[in-house]
Amino acid sequence: MSLMTHRERVLAALNHEETDRVPMDLSGTLSTSLFIPAYENLKKYLGNEHQTQIGWMRQQLVKPDDSILEKFDIDTRPLLLGNYKGGSARHIDENTMVDIWGTTWRKEVDGHYLDVDGPFVKKEPEIKLPEAHDWPDPDNEGLYEGLKERAETLRKTTDFAIVLDLGIGIVTRCQFVRGFLDFLIDLIKNPQFAVRLMNIVADIWIRVAENALEEVGHNVGVVFWGDDYGMQQGPLMRPQIFRDLVKPVTKRMVDAAKSKNEVKVLFHSCGSVFDFIEDFVEIGIDALNPVQIRAHHMEPEKLKDQFGKKISFWGDIDTQHVLPFGTPQAVRAEVRRIIDCMAKGGGYVLASVHNIQRKVPAENIVAMFEEGRSYWHSHQD
Repeated sequence: MSLMTHRERVLAALNHEETDRVPMDLSGTLSTSLFIPAYENLKKYLGNEHQTQIGWMRQQLVKPDDSILEKFDIDTRPLLLGNYKGGSARHIDENTMVDIWGTTWRKEVDGHYLDVDGPFVKKEPEIKLPEAHDWPDPDNEGLYEGLKERAETLRKTTDFAIVLDLGIGIVTRCQFVRGFLDFLIDLIKNPQFAVRLMNIVADIWIRVAENALEEVGHNVGVVFWGDDYGMQQGPLMRPQIFRDLVKPVTKRMVDAAKSKNEVKVLFHSCGSVFDFIEDFVEIGIDALNPVQIRAHHMEPEKLKDQFGKKISFWGDIDTQHVLPFGTPQAVRAEVRRIIDCMAKGGGYVLASVHNIQRKVPAENIVAMFEEGRSYWHSHQD
């Protein structure tokens, strides 16, 4: 098989076609990056002394230098929205901030920010409550400042698969403004309120997606956003609740993402989401990330067998045990196992299961991407 460009490789895999090697992602999304300590260790291990760029301060994620991405022959590059101009976001003190949605975040000792309050937390779930809230303006010019130019430059000067990141989905956003547990309770006890809240959030998201896709045109091949529906042992909500309340709103978002350009939808949902995958397929999601293979019912063999011809998988390399605690040899063996299982017939992009944690040894990161790059060729010969 002749060599493909990075863009061709990713899009072919998402079309369930065989590729010259398995496509790989590092920091193409905000769920496939590295925490700052892991990146600093990687830089030191590689003898690289460039200044670290922060990709997302709130989660302490980096934007890897091109020298690192080129060394590993990474196939993706991210395209992020700009910064919101104005609005109600503010700093309360050096460790506490309020975002444009009204969620309060507090910095913890490890540098992460945790949501500690929101505009609807501990309030009665009345329909008029979200109606009166000062929501972000999806037409805010700061979100799209330079977006068109950055997309065109990436497309014209590189051959990478460009991933447009559209942020957070409806359930996660509603939990940030309402409270994690309270919103889940609303889905059961106050469904009218929960659905109204989700639709308001979705309307804003959809307008942002439409604006962004208008700006980037056909320069982008993949659209990404995340919404967590799973835990380690099972779904975050009953599948029927998802189908009745969440799925119709999510479908509106998928339809909006696909309405302007021919893009693939990469959807992030952690944990055990086996019970939702058929629903993901039905509403037009093309690929699932992070594929948390140690969660209940998320065995890669099972996923490939039941859904491998319907949806692609993006992730799979275990960050709970193998990457942090295994030897480089064990990491290489795991990469080969996953490729053997998931890549046949296309439909797989290699990445870590969520962001690479702070204690993952640098040599294991190197082993993962070196093996991912080399194994497919030798396996096919």
